[in-house]
Amino acid sequence: MNGVQRVFRGMTPGWLISFIAVALFVYTCFTLLAPWQLGKNEDLKTRNSQLLHSVEADPVPLTELTARDAPLDESEWHRVTVTGRYLPEDEVLLRQQAVDGEQVYQVLTAFRTEGGDDLLINRGWVRVGENNTVPTYPAAVADPVTITARLRMPTDTPAEPIVLHDRHMVRSIETSTIGRVLDLDLAGYHLQLPGGQPGSLEPTPIPEVEAGSYLSYGLQWLAFGVLAPIGLGYFLWSEIRERRRQRSQGNDEQGSLGDGAVGPGDRDIDPDVVSGHIAEVDAATEAVAHDRLVTMTVRDRYGTRFEAERRRRLRPRNRLDY
Repeated sequence: MNGVQRVFRGMTPGWLISFIAVALFVYTCFTLLAPWQLGKNEDLKTRNSQLLHSVEADPVPLTELTARDAPLDESEWHRVTVTGRYLPEDEVLLRQQAVDGEQVYQVLTAFRTEGGDDLLINRGWVRVGENNTVPTYPAAVADPVTITARLRMPTDTPAEPIVLHDRHMVRSIETSTIGRVLDLDLAGYHLQLPGGQPGSLEPTPIPEVEAGSYLSYGLQWLAFGVLAPIGLGYFLWSEIRERRRQRSQGNDEQGSLGDGAVGPGDRDIDPDVVSGHIAEVDAATEAVAHDRLVTMTVRDRYGTRFEAERRRRLRPRNRLDY
């Protein structure tokens, strides 16, 4: 316990700041950074599983998926069929997109099903023209059609709608915002057309099944959270060891001076001995001051020995002097 108390008494502000910084870093690693990466890894695994299932599974009617009790996002990427007609006059472009490093616009057109529901169809992409102009592309047919597409969920990124070159454009597929732009009550999901479907353009590529590096990043943050306090403990142990070495070296130097000698490097000095020496010095100084005071008083009153002899010689002599 005494050793621990000495350690805490010897803590400098730098050590305290280090303790606080390491504690905050460890807390951030275990509660924010590692869960963030591990959560993205779980999302990636879920998406990969859904993509693989969508390739193997046969298309089903859209109403079959929307009528299930399970959350609709669990069926994302699943292929569905729906019958209805496009609304060519209700269309927006998805800007700031790229395919194989080339800037493109994705064309989003409203679609009304036989049941009267309005939803958004991603028909594909067209290349961005010079000065961000919109090139000419085939319009969607207004006749009733049956399409097969992949079910997609909206993003959380703000759509940020703008009007450019007399066309409505958005930054992300946020169906609620796009519905207000088109003045339609759009469903909370949209469909992504593959190639060869009525109204499709160049098909928007789907993500590849990949492992990703989120798991390794999450494990690295966990490792950092463990190693940080270990590293701080090592430096603290090194500091304590250095202090013990210096204290041991000081004791050895004190022992080499002898039992009765007091060396300048000694740290353990008896206060009573020091007080006795100070008292002796004060007494000697006081005695010397008293003797000097007496000497000065006698000299002022009678003069020096030579002056007294001179006065005696100059006094008139009487007969008793012969």
